[in-house]
Amino acid sequence: MTPDALLKVRAWRACAAALITLTAFAPAAASSQTLTSAPLAEAPPEALAAPVRAALAPSGTRVTNGPVTLDFWWVTNLPVQAAADVTWMQVAEGTLVGAVRLSADYRDIRGKTIKPGVYTLRYAVQPADGDHLGVSPYRDFLLLSPAAEDTGDAPTGHDGTIKMSKDTIGASHPAPGSLDPPVTSEPLYSTGRTDLDLTYIVFEVPTTGPKPLRFGLVLVGRIDA
Repeated sequence: MTPDALLKVRAWRACAAALITLTAFAPAAASSQTLTSAPLAEAPPEALAAPVRAALAPSGTRVTNGPVTLDFWWVTNLPVQAAADVTWMQVAEGTLVGAVRLSADYRDIRGKTIKPGVYTLRYAVQPADGDHLGVSPYRDFLLLSPAAEDTGDAPTGHDGTIKMSKDTIGASHPAPGSLDPPVTSEPLYSTGRTDLDLTYIVFEVPTTGPKPLRFGLVLVGRIDA
């Protein structure tokens, strides 16, 4: 380990010892409401660019957390590399995965406020460095980007996706939604708890591979990091 990397790890450990609490993609007015979901017979919002809307399914899923609703639309055919199984390892960074509409303020996993509105969801991999230790046991995330800025359906790569997502919260860090577990066989739309006591809901996206990709998306909880 290089001296710089060692310093980063030591700094993270010092923060962990201080038990700095972060909020994980939860309502801005902190609550412990139960997540519920229901089919949403509504087309993707007009706020999305035409190429993005065309890539999404004609209906979605509404998730309710207390007074707040999160409406999700997923792509009709997620591009994956040829493989015997389907995991996020076969998905290129910056690939469009879906879109979400927030009815009220929400906080990301770092405790930053995401304003009500419509956002794209693109796949990204968390950097493997000391700055990100302890945030999640997995490196797979969906990053939220403002619909007005994300106007195409082609992959935007790591740097392009990070750049757009930073504008979601107007900060130096993107707005992430943690994929935990990144792959699961649990029932669709069921909820569960991660090892870090975060609450996730199970979604599924059709792919170009041999089967859909089913995953958990963390929507509620707190972690110490």
